Parts: sequence; structure tokens; C-alpha cells
Amino acid sequence: MSSLVEVTGENFPIFQLDILNIERNSFPSPWDLNLFSSEIDRSISHFWVLLIDEVLEGYICFWIFADETHLMNIAVHPKWRRKGLGERLLCKMIEVGVSEGAKTAWLEVRPSNLVARSLYEKTGFKEVGFRPRYYKETNEDAIIMSLLF
Repeated sequence: MSSLVEVTGENFPIFQLDILNIERNSFPSPWDLNLFSSEIDRSISHFWVLLIDEVLEGYICFWIFADETHLMNIAVHPKWRRKGLGERLLCKMIEVGVSEGAKTAWLEVRPSNLVARSLYEKTGFKEVGFRPRYYKETNEDAIIMSLLF
């Protein structure tokens, strides 16, 4: 049984170690606890976890402001990748964005992250540009992708 749960100040301590573990196993420049914590009280931020049999297996953090949704972070535990969880998380972002009046979603992705790029394209995102040397730690560019709702 799976469920999506919104992260709040009350339940974040329950989820934080699992979130950090997935984050560290997913990115060359992982977010730290302070970055995740700061998203909880940010008025434009939306933070959700995906539980399978009550075990945290993925999460998504996105911002909604004006009429835009911006993906900040998404990750799925390595053992659950390519099983539809990332798509389910992105669909939650789109659902919340539409319900709050957003008309467009945006994200940045590393050119080398072919799995993520494929997921985003499958969900309807299109490449619209790039940001040179966006990822400071690796000096890698970012591809900008967008989706019109």
C-alpha cells in the first residue's frame, strides 16, 4: 500500500533520516538537513513524501508562486527507481500546481542525468533552454524544461 504525505514541522523529524539517506544516494551535491528544514516553513514550498508499506521511498519538493510551479528536488530510493514512483511524485506536483492556479511547471536537470530527463519527457516536459555552469560543484550546465498545464 502506498500513500503520499505532506511534510510538516510536526512529521519532518520522523522522515528526516530517510530523506537524507535517499538524497545522499541520489545526488553528487546533496541537500543537507538545513536545506530541507528551510522548505517546511517557506510559504511557497510544498514538500511531500511517498510511503510504501509505511516506509519512505521517495520525496518531492516544489515551489508555487504567481502562476508557476518550480521543481526544487525529487528523489526515489534506488531500489524503487524505474517503477513509476517518480512519475507519481511529479503528478502530485502537477495536481497541486493546477489546484493553486499554476499554468506552467519548470525544472533544471543535469544533461548527464538521462534517467531523470526521460522521466520528465514522459511526464510531458519539453527542453526550452539551458543554464551554463548551473551546478557549481561539478561546473555542469543545466537543461531547463517546462510543462504547460
